[in-house]
Parts: sequence; structure tokens; C-alpha cells
Amino acid sequence: MAQTRIRHRRSKELGFGEKAYGKYTRLIKPDGNFNVKKSGLGFWQSLDIYHELISMKWLGFIGLITLIFFLINLLFAWLYYMAGFEGISGQVFNSPADHFLSSFYFSTQTITTVGFGKLSPESNYVSTLAAIESFIGLLGFALATGLMFARFSRPKKNIVYSETAIISPYKQNNALMFRLANSSKTRMIESEVNVVISYWDAKSDRRIFEPVDLERDKINFLSTTWTIVHPITENSPIYGWTAKNFEECQVEVIVMFKAFDDTYVRQIYDRISYLDEEIQWGRKFVPVYDKMDDGMMHVKLERLGETIEAALN
Repeated sequence: MAQTRIRHRRSKELGFGEKAYGKYTRLIKPDGNFNVKKSGLGFWQSLDIYHELISMKWLGFIGLITLIFFLINLLFAWLYYMAGFEGISGQVFNSPADHFLSSFYFSTQTITTVGFGKLSPESNYVSTLAAIESFIGLLGFALATGLMFARFSRPKKNIVYSETAIISPYKQNNALMFRLANSSKTRMIESEVNVVISYWDAKSDRRIFEPVDLERDKINFLSTTWTIVHPITENSPIYGWTAKNFEECQVEVIVMFKAFDDTYVRQIYDRISYLDEEIQWGRKFVPVYDKMDDGMMHVKLERLGETIEAALN
């Protein structure tokens, strides 16, 4: 059997370990993150505020910054309010609520160093608070500006993949295939792909990692799409396997991509994996190119994962 034939090979594991995972554990999540959960560290050891602020979604980031700004102003508004009506000049109010609202407005003007002039401190207590708040505001806005710049300058991979991989007829044999594309306007050059097939070996009770040969593992320009092809020849670890073998061995096809982004002058890395249920048998990809009547190449990325039936060899 094909599986028995390859057990003598040395497993080239990728850093996940061969026994740390169970048979049904996915090594790489669909979003490209590692499927790893760590414990045993203290709260401060495991806390990484910068990473969370850089990696969180834009809506959450803007919401968090707005909430912090609002809470700080509420705190200082209360401190100004405790100073009494005579602590801030220029106030006009008819109730304690008006007094607190004026204190809040004074706080926002102080923390942003705007200072419209109508409201101003009248006591040493309020002046001291205003000085402290101005200092906090300068540091806070400098930090927020730095985070905004870091988020904008953070490289985006913008690599899209076909939803499934396929086993398709290829020359006189069959092949494992999937497609990827650069969805952004950036120019990617020197693109490389490495594919490792991971499967569960019941005899040794561990995962085996087998790097596989590709029809082409490097291209000069990733301007349109790229179909990655692993010919299933006698040298392939899955030679002679069926869909049932894939399911029994919990196959996971691990894809590692890297390229040089010529627009932002930086290296780009990405990962994805396909589980056995995400691999279709007896299919082939449909073309993604339209007619080029205007002299340009038209690529329909919505067809990236579209397939049709094809008889296997």
C-alpha cells in the first residue's frame, strides 16, 4: 500500500512537533494563524498590548481609542467638577449638570491643547490638573499617532486562495492543485511556494510531514493567478491514495508562500492549509481570463475556486 511504502522516510516536521497534535487537530487555521494555545504564563508575561493594538480590526481600534479618550475626559471632568464653580472661569450654568458639562468641555480643550479661551483655570488646583492632563494628552496622542502609522505601514499580504484544492487529471497521471492570486495593486516578484503534506500514521501514532515536488515552485512575477501543481507520480507520498486514504489519515496540505513586494520594498509571507474534506476529487479549474479586446489581461478572481468535473487518469 502507498502509505506503507513511505513510512521509512524521515519526517521533516515543520516545528509543530510530531506527537503534540492529535489525529484530528488542524495545524494551520483557515486565516493562516497557527492552531496553538499556550498556557502556564503569568498575566503580564502573556500580555502583548502592542501586538493586540496592531493586529485588531480597524473598527475595534478606532472604537477603543475613542472610548479611552472619552473615559479620560470623564475622569478629569469629575476632578474639575470637584474644584467647584469658582475653579474654572467663563462657566455659565443653571444646574450641577451644566457645571459638569462645562468641566467636560474644559477637559477636552485641555487634553487636546486647543484652549478656546472662554474657559480657563482660576485656582492652583485646577491649573495643576490642567498641566497633568495636557502632559497625558501629548503622550497619548503621540502614542495613538505612532500606532496609526504602524497600522498603515504594516505590510498586507493580499493573497487569495481557491476555497478548495483539487485532485485533477494531469498529463498521464493526476495532480494535486490549488490556485492563488495577488488581489492588490502591489507588484509582487520572486514568488515562491513550498507545499508539505501532513498525515497521521497510525502505526507510529504520530504525524508525518512530507515536502512534495511541484511542477513549478517559483515564478518571477505574480501579476495574475498561479496554479500550484503537485504531480502525483511514484515519488509522491500520496501516490496510489484515494479519497478514503485521505480521510483515514487526516491529510492536511500545508502551503507556505513568500514573495517580494516591489511596491513597499519588503518581504511578504503567508500560510494556508487544506484538510482532506477541503480537497475535491475528479475536478479541474475553469479559466479565469476573459477575452483581451482592449489589449489588457482581464482576470476574474471570483472564478478562482470555480471547478468543473473531470475524469481522473
